[in-house]
Amino acid sequence: MSREALTTIVSRAITDTAYRAKLLSDPEAALKDYDLSDKEQKMILSLNSDTFDEMTMDLEARQSKSGFLGSFSLMGGKDSVDMDSVLNLMMNKYGGDS
Repeated sequence: MSREALTTIVSRAITDTAYRAKLLSDPEAALKDYDLSDKEQKMILSLNSDTFDEMTMDLEARQSKSGFLGSFSLMGGKDSVDMDSVLNLMMNKYGGDS
């Protein structure tokens, strides 16, 4: 499983509304630069706009509980999102079992 590719795609979709729109409307084009297995691609394609909104809220709640307000910002771009939190949330909550 390409942990880095999955977290990059999801964190980018959470923080970049233009990329999220492209992923939802033209997933083939949005995913063309990523090396994903069929299972990984199916998992990403199963996510919808509501799921990304829910993930954003979940990540913001985790940020708030952690007390690290300056170190984790969804508005700061994909590099500001904690990649492990994104992947763990996706895997545990949205069906990314191995």
